[in-house]
Parts: sequence; C-alpha cells; structure tokens
Amino acid sequence: MTRDELDNLAAFLRARLGAPTSADPAAPKTVTGALRTVEQAVLGLEAFFQLAARVPTTPGLSIEEQRAQALWQTLLEMAARWPDHPDSPLLSSTPPDPGPPPAVTAA
Repeated sequence: MTRDELDNLAAFLRARLGAPTSADPAAPKTVTGALRTVEQAVLGLEAFFQLAARVPTTPGLSIEEQRAQALWQTLLEMAARWPDHPDSPLLSSTPPDPGPPPAVTAA
C-alpha cells in the first residue's frame, strides 16, 4: 500500500464509477454512494500516509495502520468487480514465477 498504488486504484475506481449508465432509477444513488466511499477512503489513507511520514513512531500508529488497511481492503474489493482492476494478477508488472528450471539429464 503506497501513495502511487492509492493514486492508481482511486483513478481506476473513479473512471469505472464515473456516471451511471443503467436505466435503473436507483443507479445514480448507488454510483454517488460508491464514489463517496472512494473519496472518503482516499482521504483516510492520505491522512494515514501523512501521519506515518511525520511521526513514524507514534504509539497510535499501529491502530491507524489497521484502519488504513481496512480502507485499502474496501477499495480493493470495490475494484475487484472489474476483471482489469489494478490488483489483478493478469495485469501484474511482475511476471509469475515459472518455478525451478527443468532438470537436465545426462545421456
């Protein structure tokens, strides 16, 4: 969980949640509520990053870190609705570990 990851995840969610496209009359409220959740989570995470940068040894930091992790998890769960979300293993910039090389046998 880094500031860059937060920026990427928030941008992804804002783009996906942008405007309701459904004919469902409840859709605007659902989208508005989801966007509000994203913005509040981003604010909370940014506050945690600032606190951790200013006072990395404060006794309450571990509690705030737990809260930040919960906000982060909420954003990840929201993003998981789309297959191309930033945390998707399909989009990982690190290739998967292919395992050990095949054994070479002498003939």
